[in-house]
Amino acid sequence: MAVLILARLKIASGPRGEGGDIAGSRSDMVPQAARDKLTPCGGAADQHLFQDMTSDTSSEDHKAELDRQLAWFETKLSPRAAKFIGWLRKPSSRLVRIPVAILLIAGGVFSILPVLGLWMLPLGLVLFAQDVPMLQKPIARMLGWIKRKWIERELARSAR
Repeated sequence: MAVLILARLKIASGPRGEGGDIAGSRSDMVPQAARDKLTPCGGAADQHLFQDMTSDTSSEDHKAELDRQLAWFETKLSPRAAKFIGWLRKPSSRLVRIPVAILLIAGGVFSILPVLGLWMLPLGLVLFAQDVPMLQKPIARMLGWIKRKWIERELARSAR
């Protein structure tokens, strides 16, 4: 029985070329030096993925830009609201900030209901962006755009 299984494995594996490659496969077209760099998933070839996610200095730049934009918007709020938003933005408030952000996003999605509104969605995304690096750049750009439009509108009002 074992001989039969080994014979089937030998037949199923087919003809092999040099280095264990299947004869006539596409790997014959790839130079050996290039094939040496290929590694299975999780190997050294994938290290650039983890490096970009963990030690990306541009993500620190986006975080700083987001903080700068949020600080400007805090100056436009009432003192009580600014104090609350400032507290939510602190790193120590992360356990409160994330659930509040999720609730605001959910409230924005269900904005057709009477109490909830569409204003909740961007506010929830802004709070969520504090902890999700992927959201920091687009949210910072959105806040920058809103800030520019706000300033343009104030200048237009003062020119009247």
